[in-house]
Amino acid sequence: MLNSSEDSRTKISSCLPLLFVLLLAVSKQLAHSQAFLPQGAKFQVVSTKVLSEREAADRSPDFIGADVVVRLRLSSSGEGFYIYTAAGDIVPVGYSVQITPKGPVWRNKMPDHSDAQTSPGIEKLNALVPCEWRLVSGHARPAIEWEVLDSSSSAGERHAYTAFIRRTDKDKPIEIISDSYLVPPSAATTK
Repeated sequence: MLNSSEDSRTKISSCLPLLFVLLLAVSKQLAHSQAFLPQGAKFQVVSTKVLSEREAADRSPDFIGADVVVRLRLSSSGEGFYIYTAAGDIVPVGYSVQITPKGPVWRNKMPDHSDAQTSPGIEKLNALVPCEWRLVSGHARPAIEWEVLDSSSSAGERHAYTAFIRRTDKDKPIEIISDSYLVPPSAATTK
């Protein structure tokens, strides 16, 4: 007969394989995207900030609910790589993803579309806005920082962003995923 501590250990040990599989799935998805980063490259979340109602309205009057600003940084200390940007801009274009135990989910904010376990791809970005490739170099342009908006209505979820890169101007584009961040609650709920 098992005593209570042996029974607890048995229950815990029976859950370990499931936890391992879930952690492995998430780490594989993130490692997969990071494995394609050129040496010396980093795609980081620098900071997150909850905006007051007034700041949110001033910053984005057309995007109701956007009350979290996320600062991202894509950098290269090595040879460099090309990033995909809107024509005439330096900010990379990509997608917002939610990090789940099953891996990243590409969040689709368009009407009549749903979230997906796979990326819509670079072709969809081409259809939305004219884009071009720009060099990020450890010498000429070692880092790019920019801000994106998120919503505290997703508080508690892990989010990240994607960008498309290629090592040389002849390589096939690769979608990479930034570090993730925990979406904070709104300023109203933290008071």
